Amino acid sequence: MHAHRTLARSIAIALTLAFTALAAGCTEEARRPKETPDGGTPSVTQPPAWEGKGDQEAAMKRATRALNAVEPDSAAREDSGTATLADGLDRTFAARGDRPYTFDIACQAAAPHTVVLTLVRGDAESEWEVECGDREADQFNVPAGAPFTAAVAPAKPVVDGLVLWRLNTVALEDVEDCVDDITGCEN
Repeated sequence: MHAHRTLARSIAIALTLAFTALAAGCTEEARRPKETPDGGTPSVTQPPAWEGKGDQEAAMKRATRALNAVEPDSAAREDSGTATLADGLDRTFAARGDRPYTFDIACQAAAPHTVVLTLVRGDAESEWEVECGDREADQFNVPAGAPFTAAVAPAKPVVDGLVLWRLNTVALEDVEDCVDDITGCEN
């Protein structure tokens, strides 16, 4: 009987030591940073990313809803487009005719993000913060006249996201607040 207890204790001790050695090896492995395909170690804080086409399509739908939320009934589409946050936006628009224009912009990103929209016409320039994820697009009034440029700098570091924009002409009665968001109306 005594031999069985000694054998059982010996087996128990051997199993405990084997388990401890295995666990220590796993712990050591977990502490080592994994290598990336290029041989380096990954950044601890990688920016959030979209999980695939589904996330991008959902973001596009949200941005479209945000643009639709601010579009007045009198709006006539002159131009529209999409840009990734990684590429940014740098586009010059003609503002012909006698109807005022609105430049509407909506941003969606994989994580909270803000972009800066710069509007330029001649020597006048204005900068506006556009919050990604808003339910209503930001709308900027631009009177008819000389061409103007709308620019959003590429996101650094690269952020998964997109900007949807529309250039519309609108009836004068649909121009709210300042009639020229490029030159401003503080005076």
